[in-house]
Amino acid sequence: MYQRFICTGLVWLNITIVLAQPDWTKGQNEWIDSITEAPEHTLYRLFDSPSRGENTKASYLIYLPPSYQDNINKRYPVIYWLHGGGGNQREGAWMVEQIHNAIKENTMPEVIVVLVQGLPSVRYVNTKDGTRPVEDVIIKDLIQHIDLTYRTLNKREYRAIEGMSMGGYGALHLGLKYHGLFGVVSALAPSILPMKEENIHVQENFGYDEEYYSLNDPWTHVRENAGFLRGRTELRILIGDTYEKLSNVVNSFHLLLDDLQIKHQYYVIAGAEHRFADIISKASFNTFSFWAESFKGIEMDQ
Repeated sequence: MYQRFICTGLVWLNITIVLAQPDWTKGQNEWIDSITEAPEHTLYRLFDSPSRGENTKASYLIYLPPSYQDNINKRYPVIYWLHGGGGNQREGAWMVEQIHNAIKENTMPEVIVVLVQGLPSVRYVNTKDGTRPVEDVIIKDLIQHIDLTYRTLNKREYRAIEGMSMGGYGALHLGLKYHGLFGVVSALAPSILPMKEENIHVQENFGYDEEYYSLNDPWTHVRENAGFLRGRTELRILIGDTYEKLSNVVNSFHLLLDDLQIKHQYYVIAGAEHRFADIISKASFNTFSFWAESFKGIEMDQ
């Protein structure tokens, strides 16, 4: 919730705005999206998830670029896209549509996009009690499956991770921790608040343990891995200016990156709400040029 003061003539109105809250209680163990109908431009697929145990599977959606079927010798960068809290893999459908259009307009290179089926409140980490190893499923199972199944450019320089809100936290957490896997990291409005300011369902996944939360948070990873990240990772952070509490925290993270001399792009989008589409749509620049810049030199690696 945040407050906005509006002047109408001589009267000041104090308007309290309640941000839409996701339903954290649904789908806490929904590794397979029950809706199998894929959004436009995507395919619904399953993969083995041995990190969860024998004979287990999880789902994902995948976007294959226009030339994929015909140009059988070409390989492509991969963007792993992480949805926000209370969401699922279908939350990335709008982003896929925008990427498809950008590719058609030749403003970004052809890429494969994987829409990850995360769980509603896990933050893309392994829960402390071990019951929901989301991090391991992505890092150990999903990435290997994608590289073995599709014609990817299997190099860190061409493996990217992006997310919104909870997914933004996940993109920073996974991208900065597994810097040997990901060369490109993009976080939109990453929910990197202190644990006590997070939803109770988020805290539960960390066992209400601030030490475990700190062990996994992006602040820790960036400090520990600054020497490797510096000059080797393409990093971008976008956030709207209407969610003041979060934007202040994200600005502090931006200042930490500056202090650590880690080159990055940081933009505060005026008037953008805490929604992926709003941040992208209200940016005064082409946000998809980031991918063209990040995947430069792609033709030399074919």
